[in-house]
Amino acid sequence: MSPNTITVIPTAMHRMSCLLQGCVGRVRVRGQRELLCTLVGNEEATMGGIAALRSRRTRLARLVLVAAVVWIALLATAVPAGAHPILLFTDPALDTAVTESPQSVTLVFNEGVTASEQAITMTDLQDNTIPVGTARTKKNGTVITAPVQKKLTSGTYRIQWQATGVDGHGIDGEFRFAVGTAVTGAGAASSAPATDWTAAVARWLLLAGFALAFGGLIGERITAAARRENDTLPMVTSWSHYGAAIGLLAAMISGAVLVADVDSPSALWQSGPGLVVLADAAGFGLALVLLALRRPLWALLPLVAVPVAEGLGSHSNVELPIAGAALTGVHLAAAGLWAGALLHIGRAAVRWRSSRPAVRWVMLGYARMAAWVFVLVVATGLTMALLLVPLPALTTSAYGQSLLIKLALVATAAGLALAGRWALRRQRLARVRSTVRAEATTLIAVLAATAVLVSTPTPGTAGAAPPPPPPKGVAVPEGGLAGHIGINLVASKGQVVARLSTPHPGNAYGPGESPDYELSGHLQPASGPRTPVEFRSCGGGCFVAPVTWRDGDNVLSLRAGATGWRGGTFAAIIPWPVQSANDLVERIVKVMRGLDEFTVYEAGTSNTATGMPEPQPLPVDGKTFLSNEPYNSGVAPIAATVESDSGATRLLMGFPAAGTHAEVTLDGLGRITEETLTGPKHVFKRRFVYPDGD
Repeated sequence: MSPNTITVIPTAMHRMSCLLQGCVGRVRVRGQRELLCTLVGNEEATMGGIAALRSRRTRLARLVLVAAVVWIALLATAVPAGAHPILLFTDPALDTAVTESPQSVTLVFNEGVTASEQAITMTDLQDNTIPVGTARTKKNGTVITAPVQKKLTSGTYRIQWQATGVDGHGIDGEFRFAVGTAVTGAGAASSAPATDWTAAVARWLLLAGFALAFGGLIGERITAAARRENDTLPMVTSWSHYGAAIGLLAAMISGAVLVADVDSPSALWQSGPGLVVLADAAGFGLALVLLALRRPLWALLPLVAVPVAEGLGSHSNVELPIAGAALTGVHLAAAGLWAGALLHIGRAAVRWRSSRPAVRWVMLGYARMAAWVFVLVVATGLTMALLLVPLPALTTSAYGQSLLIKLALVATAAGLALAGRWALRRQRLARVRSTVRAEATTLIAVLAATAVLVSTPTPGTAGAAPPPPPPKGVAVPEGGLAGHIGINLVASKGQVVARLSTPHPGNAYGPGESPDYELSGHLQPASGPRTPVEFRSCGGGCFVAPVTWRDGDNVLSLRAGATGWRGGTFAAIIPWPVQSANDLVERIVKVMRGLDEFTVYEAGTSNTATGMPEPQPLPVDGKTFLSNEPYNSGVAPIAATVESDSGATRLLMGFPAAGTHAEVTLDGLGRITEETLTGPKHVFKRRFVYPDGD
């Protein structure tokens, strides 16, 4: 050794800086000055790296803080949506049977709308598309019609439609009808569009974030073990903090969509989908905090809450409570571990490509874990598939087709994993790295397919029950809310039909899927004993029961429930007999339109379990008031009138196709003095005060 060469054993700080610089073991320099410069440079590089890491974490924390502030502001300013076009009539009519195949489908609205050429679509109960021609608007946009291009055989069919109001707000809906007498069909049915793509994007972000966070932390443990054996290897930091931030963002998006649909922030803590969103946000948020505090192992605990919450809101939990939730939770946790850990191991393999033993060591460690993870993914996935999808629906339903795509991607990923292990045993590390990249890309596609899958309704039997008989004589409409569940009633001679709805279709895991509804009740007639009401299903959310109405006020007490939503009780007063009042609707509109400013005291709620707030005065004129009413065109599909005990006239109006009901009380001048307006999401109570004091 030259006299001018000295050997230095670095301190802990120097050793760390040397590792960051790619140095190994001891440091040899030529001369004391060079040694000092080298150590100072390494220390500056170390401090610079730490500063850069802190800067990235600070920027990430600021981004999450800004997103949280914006999200809270959106929730705080959420208000009930304004009135939009109301669907008055459909041909074929809602939930009815026709004897012959219809030539066209016609929708009639209370105000003008615009529609695309594909505004009306039709499917059967097996989710097969029925060809429908170009949709056209007529009568200043109040009518949309489209020809049916195929003769329909006996069975039940579902119509889905979309339109845009004059305010630019999109509206959509669906209804079903039957042809012939054979109205009970087997196979798949759903009460929503095939795939909710907004929910699919949010779900993909959530799954990708979970994989990065959860799988990344497990992968980091594997690479950390390798560095303990060889501390000359450069550090590979996981992307878990990015994954937690992405997952938190996805939960915020889902929460904002839910609040926008329900028009109330309370849906986040008063409904099943909202509680799932809050659990997801809490899991990712707490994990992000623990990662910022450099507690990666502790961060795994709140992340486990994410698959648990998703399992409780899943398709499988609806079909098989508790066990289905466990299957989904294990499936998501295993899939996230597989994808996230592989991505981290792949990054380490690229970073350590100059050290073949290290690459082979971490790949073998990952392969041992991945074998068990793969078994869990396949076992739970196949079990859920058998539980949710009948074999005939695999190729005929949107859910089955999405499932087949996912299975093909999982099989591809498994093949790439086997190819990687084969190359690893033969120490062909270049091929190992290429197969790892391909496998990771395929697993990202698997997560995307999973997001689409869980945003698509499962094949079921909703809608397969026969529709209710048509009303006999003059019908009495009624409506209200039972908790979060909207109830729309049509009472007629010998029967009552109830249609239930929730503010947001489906559950958290399947936003497009119709929930399971329950309805029970009893009737207290004006004279006679109280009797139970025996409801039977007439399709998704539809119930019908035989009832004998007595003269006077009949009190119909109902208890409604829906999976994932807060139900409750609702009591409707059905007056009997009533008189038809279609002409009266038009006269009321003329009277109200001619009025100048008056005051409406209004109170509204989206959850009757919390009670009505204090009414607020709203100065308004007749034209402005009517512009927000479903009967502003002077037409109501169902209208009946009855005289109250005080002599005032009560007008009951029903809009079954829109799930809306209005009840008004009139004074001697034909003006509205009281109104109760019930929709699928809200109930409003109004009292009218006119300047003349009447």
